[in-house]
Amino acid sequence: MKATLDIPDALYRRVKSKSALEGHPIREVAIRLFSEWADQPMEAAPAVEESPQKLPPWFGLVNTYAAKVKRHDMTSVRESIARHRT
Repeated sequence: MKATLDIPDALYRRVKSKSALEGHPIREVAIRLFSEWADQPMEAAPAVEESPQKLPPWFGLVNTYAAKVKRHDMTSVRESIARHRT
C-alpha cells in the first residue's frame, strides 16, 4: 500500500541523511519503525477524573463561571448556552 505523509522538511533531511550514512533506504527505515510501533502493547487510556473541582482546560477564561456547574460535557455546555440566549 502506498501512503503520503507530510513530514517536516528538517526532520526528513535528518532521516534521509542518517539512512544514507547507514546504507538503508528510507522506505526500509519507515517500515521498521511502523512495525516496531505497531507491535508494542497499547497503552491504557488515562482515567478521567469526575471531580467537579477539576475543570477541563478548554474552559479557558470562563473558569469562574464553570466552577458553578457540576457537569462539563459538551451536551451540558450547549444546554446552558441555549438557556441563557433567551
